Amino acid sequence: MKIIFLLFLAALTPAIRAQELAPQSASADEAAAVANKLMTSLFFRGEVADKILDSGEAGRLVNLDGVETNAEARGLLITWIRRNPDKAAQLYLNLKGAGGKVHTAIETREMTWEFNPAFLEAIKALNAAAGSSSVSREAMEIAARRLYGGSREEADSPVIKDGGGKAGGKGLKREDFADYRLNRDALGAELSRAAGWMDAARPEAVRLNLGGSYGAALSIYQEFVVAAASLKGRAAMTALESERLETLRSALRSSLGALALRARIAELAAAEAALTAARGEPGSAALLAALGKLRAELEGLAAQAESGRAGAKEVAGLVNAAEGKFAGVYLVYSAYDGLLSLKRRSAPGAFSCLYDYAAWRYLAAYFPGSPYPKARAELTAAAGALDGALAKAGDGDLPGALAAADPARLEAAAAQLRSSSSFYRAAQFFGWGLFFRPVELKVLPAKPRPAFRPALTIAELNRGR
Repeated sequence: MKIIFLLFLAALTPAIRAQELAPQSASADEAAAVANKLMTSLFFRGEVADKILDSGEAGRLVNLDGVETNAEARGLLITWIRRNPDKAAQLYLNLKGAGGKVHTAIETREMTWEFNPAFLEAIKALNAAAGSSSVSREAMEIAARRLYGGSREEADSPVIKDGGGKAGGKGLKREDFADYRLNRDALGAELSRAAGWMDAARPEAVRLNLGGSYGAALSIYQEFVVAAASLKGRAAMTALESERLETLRSALRSSLGALALRARIAELAAAEAALTAARGEPGSAALLAALGKLRAELEGLAAQAESGRAGAKEVAGLVNAAEGKFAGVYLVYSAYDGLLSLKRRSAPGAFSCLYDYAAWRYLAAYFPGSPYPKARAELTAAAGALDGALAKAGDGDLPGALAAADPARLEAAAAQLRSSSSFYRAAQFFGWGLFFRPVELKVLPAKPRPAFRPALTIAELNRGR
């Protein structure tokens, strides 16, 4: 009996070991999350590129022949990461788990997956069909990336530290300053990043009238540049210089975070102003309330970031949380604005002239399936459906709102109605002129419709025409 029991345990041993050695889904989920973030966040790709440079493994991934600067190598790595997000995610997790050092063997897995773009494409198609100008395509794209891409920049990695380490690393970190030795290459890279941030923030600050917030960030940036310039040509720095450099770096990131919050507040205020003009439309009240609530919340976060009491890491957390909330509400507003513009553009409207009305009555009576009466009937029937879609969009039900409206079909019907009305208006003008003044009209081929002027004037008769 004991022998049978031992044999039974031996038979179960492989299954038990297999269960112990089965890969955990958590690591796969983490790798997928990192890969998704790499595909959507340029700042995160830059962070991963810096880690690869620090590890000394850049030469294994890209060709560094002829590359002389750290910025060039970083750019090549960012391109490689964008093209190979899955491999880069595995390498990033490997470096993260090994404390910044590469394992002797790196195991990577090929993963293929596809993000379903139907929802975002539906909103893009809606805005394109509606001809909406209050929500730009760039703004909607940025909101979509922020909604699905996570944080834009990690601000918790320090720049300088007193001692402990060697000064030959690629990244500007505290451990790179043993006994206050200066890593000039890393300081130059930090200055380049700061300059890039300021250049990227300037157009948004001008567009949204945020001169005060941008000016505060620019002032700190100038101090940071001056402090860095004072160390030019030196291999070491004092404790006070190290502390000031780190303080300015942290203050600059905090100021840029506050500027980002002010930009989101300005965009929400513009959206509120646009919706106020459409007060009374279905769903506008609920969406206005959501915009106002979020704007008030971001005002509080911006005041906290501008107070100076929050560190760079805390400000980054505030900005990341605000970006996620803003992106969700802004996508709802984008869809609502597109539906509202589509409703206005697709309204049948009055007839352009008597010919237009007579032609429609004739075609509707004897040829109801012809394009013109069919298009006018579709647009007349779509008014109720668009009101229902607006109500759902205002409540945040975007899938239901997009399903209730058919932007492509309505845009085609509106185009047919405009074309037919223009044709009958031109026909009436030409026909009546030909009937009452047959010798006084000359047709001029001008776009988008024919132009008319007297043909037999006294001046032309004198010239022998």
